[in-house]
Amino acid sequence: GSGSNKRDDKKDFQPTFARGPSELEMQLDSLQSSIRSMNVRMAVLLEFLQTVEKGELPPDNALLRSIDGLLQQLPLVLAALKEGSAAKPLVELENDYTDTMLLSYLAAVAKTAKSVHVYSEKFRGAFESGKSDPRRTMF
Repeated sequence: GSGSNKRDDKKDFQPTFARGPSELEMQLDSLQSSIRSMNVRMAVLLEFLQTVEKGELPPDNALLRSIDGLLQQLPLVLAALKEGSAAKPLVELENDYTDTMLLSYLAAVAKTAKSVHVYSEKFRGAFESGKSDPRRTMF
């Protein structure tokens, strides 16, 4: 009877947080899209470097310096190439990501706390100035 209806109700229950993609999910989707795009560009660079290495294209020193500069900005990739294993750099990248997210959350909390403090100071200032106003005591 009524017991099975309660179970059905629980199964159909949708919590408010599950109704749509959160801001974090949208940011992660954007990040994944950026990573896919970067992978495509890296594949083009790799193909260019392999073609130059085979001698099928003459080396363009300015372009090669630009590529070198790009690689210098990616120390985790270089570490993976030197070690022959991407596991350690990926763990470091995950740890860096976690640290960055934690700092972002802390910054958001600090910003909110500051806003609350500013608001409370304004409220207190308005309240205290109202006490000292002789016209306020008449009402």
